[in-house]
Parts: sequence; structure tokens; C-alpha cells
Amino acid sequence: MTWVLALCAVMVGAALQRVTGLGFTLVSGPLLILVLNPFDGIVLANILSVLIAAYVLIRTFRSVDWAAAKRLSIGIVLGVPMGAVIVYTLDTNMLLVFVGALTTLAVLLALARRPMAVFRGRRGAIFAGTVSGFSNVTAGVGGPALAMFGASTKMTMDVFVPTVQVVAVLTNLLSIAAKFQMSLPIPLVLSAVGCVILGLTLGSVLQRHISPTRAQTLALTLALLGSLAATARGVIAILS
Repeated sequence: MTWVLALCAVMVGAALQRVTGLGFTLVSGPLLILVLNPFDGIVLANILSVLIAAYVLIRTFRSVDWAAAKRLSIGIVLGVPMGAVIVYTLDTNMLLVFVGALTTLAVLLALARRPMAVFRGRRGAIFAGTVSGFSNVTAGVGGPALAMFGASTKMTMDVFVPTVQVVAVLTNLLSIAAKFQMSLPIPLVLSAVGCVILGLTLGSVLQRHISPTRAQTLALTLALLGSLAATARGVIAILS
């Protein structure tokens, strides 16, 4: 039953990412770490994120803002190693609490959708990339920092979506490389890839009937519920 819930989250997350450019790991990440563990769950989310980002990028390649992507990528390269240190320092239960708490904070900030000066300009892009890279390798939630960057710079959705896919491919490849001690059940991986394909197909249909803002709100709401559950599980494990 837990596998079914996780795979449903993968499908929904893929659909929402197709519509908004973000949302996959926000929705699927918390449930994947509940099914597996904080380490392997995020690794699987990273692997699937590469596939989804590459698919969306191929379809939207011409609208990429390469200058913004370059600055964000500089931050990614800085943030991923810092996050990897946290991953290998904390034990499983503490990592679960950290991942859940970080995801919750990221989602709440993204839900606020308030432009912040710290995300503007060249330094703002590098800062957003650093935060995104750090939170992606630790919790699989690099999206909210990128969403804050988009909101603060007033980037249009048709440019934002392909630009963050470039960053997502780089971030998740670096995150996977930083976690060489992965151990994933092959049946779950194959099932998850199948759900990604279904989700992307569903997203192509939803794109005609739901606005990106509403889809993003749905993704963030689901992510908040999952992250709170992950945090609670970690706290209970530590106290028991």
C-alpha cells in the first residue's frame, strides 16, 4: 500500500512538473523517503527528476534564459557539496527530521510567493542556485528557491519553465554523483519510471485545463502534507 501511494505521488508530481516546471520532488520526495529511507528516497527522486527535466527541456528548449541558467548553475555547484556533507553526517532518523523540516520551510516560503530582494540580480541568482543545490541534495526540494527567484525577478512562466529545467538536470546529476552509496529496489525504480511517463502524459492534458499557478499551489499543498508526515515519523523514531 505504501508503494502504491509513493508511485501515485510520482505520477502526480510528474504531471505537475510538466505544467509548472516544478513540483516533482516536492510531491514525490516525502513519500519516497517514507517508503525507502531519507538517503535512497531522495536518490530515486533525483534520478527521476533528471528524466522529467530532460523531457520538459527538449519540448521548451528555445525559450531558455541562458544568462539566468548560468548564474543559477554557479550557485548549484556551490550548494550541492555543502548539502552532501549534511547527508553523510546525520544518522537516518535525524536526516528524516532534517529533510521533513527543510521541505516544510521551503514549501511555506514558496506558498507565500512574496518577491524578496535577496533573489534579485546576479548575486540573487547565485544565491538562489546555492540554496536550491543544498536543499536538493539533502531533501530533494530545490524547486522553492528557484520559484522564489522567478517571482522576485518577475520571470514569465514560458521562460521560467525551460530555464529551471536546465538547472534541474545539472542539480540532480550532481546530487546523484554525491550519493554513490545508493541501494534501490529495481522493481520500484522501474515502476516509478512507468509512473513518470504516465504523469508526463497526464500533464500534457492538464496543461490545457489548469493554470500554472493553480497547479503549483496544488503541488505545494501536497508537498506540505508529505513533509509534515516525514518530520513526524523521524521525531517519533528518535523519541521511541
